[in-house]
Amino acid sequence: MTIAENAADPIAAEAVPRPGYPRPDRDRSARWLSLNGPWRFAADDGAPESITVPFAWETAASGVHRTWLEHGVYARTVTVPAEWAGHRVVLCFGAVHHRAVVSIDGTRVGSHVGGHSSFEFDVTDVLAPGRSGELTVEVEAPADKREIPHGKQRSIPRDDYDGVSFTPTSGIWQSVWLEARGRTYAAEVSVRGDSLTGFDIAGELAGDAPDTAVVVATLEGRETVLPVRDGRFSGRLEVPSPRLWSPESPHLYAIALRVGEGTTPTG
Repeated sequence: MTIAENAADPIAAEAVPRPGYPRPDRDRSARWLSLNGPWRFAADDGAPESITVPFAWETAASGVHRTWLEHGVYARTVTVPAEWAGHRVVLCFGAVHHRAVVSIDGTRVGSHVGGHSSFEFDVTDVLAPGRSGELTVEVEAPADKREIPHGKQRSIPRDDYDGVSFTPTSGIWQSVWLEARGRTYAAEVSVRGDSLTGFDIAGELAGDAPDTAVVVATLEGRETVLPVRDGRFSGRLEVPSPRLWSPESPHLYAIALRVGEGTTPTG
């Protein structure tokens, strides 16, 4: 599913850049909604009043093309599909540099600091299916980057690496999207495959009943119930006859998780 047209907000009806599902390592592409494309934009120095997400505001692709802009506010109307009723709704960001404060209809739903990591907020209680809301993201991107992780982005004042650094990458520079998840869902998952005998899997649940949910992992058709304690799950998925990866046989293992309440997972 890609961005839905919204007659009340022409910005939401534009073409979607980077339309593919952004996170293939945690594939929930059965129910998702891209929020990439034109957003309204306000900045302190009279920058253009619209910006294309997900391109840094220093780039021409964003439509802003401003360097050393330190503050900007993104805004757009979003509508959760009515068919998502009964699910939890999660707002996801691939990355925003550097500090982001996210609000819906004036209600702050969360903030994040760090320009290189993904983050998300469960917005079920503030954005109901079938209803439109005003999403705003206020971004601070300090020109002085000497005290924050910034890779090879230039800084004012200069830091020790400015001689080999590049134009900064500020604002929303990775995809933004909504996902419909189960009433209880896996919020974090880690998989370790550093042996030839199987995979160790662990994670954290969120939603309605994280302490009593049932988690089932499926690997190559074999199901394993993972023990849950205090909202966290972990377990071992054995691989009796491992297929080693090689350029000639680039086999990858896919693990599916189902989360539910009571004695039977619901998906």
